[in-house]
Amino acid sequence: MAELHKECSITTADKVGKLAEVTDKVKAAGVNIVALCAWTEGSTGKLLMVAEDPDKACQAVQPVVDKCEMREVVCVKAANQPGALEEIARKLADEGIGIELCYATAAGGDQAAIILHTTDNAKAAQVV
Repeated sequence: MAELHKECSITTADKVGKLAEVTDKVKAAGVNIVALCAWTEGSTGKLLMVAEDPDKACQAVQPVVDKCEMREVVCVKAANQPGALEEIARKLADEGIGIELCYATAAGGDQAAIILHTTDNAKAAQVV
């Protein structure tokens, strides 16, 4: 099952404890994080976060980050089993839809959440 969703794209200073600080603000707002991807680029920290209430999450982190912007992504709930991502990627490729970025999360349960930035999010959500 796929649906369009908002993702928080966060830019902040890269410093020890920053992820804890950001996620503490989300926790204090009572928002559950569905998936998160974080990395550094030089002295900058980047986070991509899909939350159950993205507007509330972005608002909550504003005081401790440099920027929090929203963008549309495709959120796919798929079986947590070998070949699940390949099947999704193949369907998109067969429809001529490019995948620009992908990250996923699963904790050993029977489902995974796969987040996709594609060249056509609306069509991708229908295809998968």
